[in-house]
Amino acid sequence: MLRTALLGTAALMGLALAAPAFAQGSAPDAGPWNGFYAGLNVGYGGGHFNYPFSNTGAVTGSGTISQASTGVLGGVQAGYNYAVPSTGLVIGLETDFDGANINGSTSEALTTSATTTNGNLTSRINYLGTVRGRVGIPIMGGRLMPYVTGGFAYAGVNPLTGNLVNGVQSSNTVQTGWTVGGGAEMALKRNITVKVEYLHVALGDSPVYSATSSGGAVTAVSNISEQANANVIRVGLNYHF
Repeated sequence: MLRTALLGTAALMGLALAAPAFAQGSAPDAGPWNGFYAGLNVGYGGGHFNYPFSNTGAVTGSGTISQASTGVLGGVQAGYNYAVPSTGLVIGLETDFDGANINGSTSEALTTSATTTNGNLTSRINYLGTVRGRVGIPIMGGRLMPYVTGGFAYAGVNPLTGNLVNGVQSSNTVQTGWTVGGGAEMALKRNITVKVEYLHVALGDSPVYSATSSGGAVTAVSNISEQANANVIRVGLNYHF
């Protein structure tokens, strides 16, 4: 995934080298790197859904089940750039929201509530959003801006547990976490840019299953939670106002 992002960045650099200058005598920092912008993006995401579980009481034990995830996403972004005078730096703030279909499933033998069952664990990221800071340095006459980025991430996650008896199952949770990554944005015209971007997204822990069973003096308590992460590579098109 990271290799793909680096190849995409290299391709943008090649395009920037081949592209004509904005105008005769353009300043080194010429380009659309100051003000508001908005645009569209599409990409691919893959990572893991991790399911930490624990059993206490009559049945004890704990561990983590992990399953791979993969899928597509696409949506919109908007932000603001500020070219810091006399520094060559561009700082900014960007927010985005993507519909997604990043999913994975697995089947495991789980001991829950004193009963061993073949539990089906399926999860899907339905949407993904971020609010991030960006810091970049325009190069190649201001046509290309490599940047680093990071901030807050949130997602709608639909976990589903099947064949697990006597328990309460959760679905359609909103999970929050963090994201960090980088990319490169190239100006096609003064107000139109294209970008390639990589983000690593790590979301927090969310409970998906709990059960308590009692038989005389015997009590078993079982809990399963979920932690999602994704590596996202996407391309985008921005219009700068």
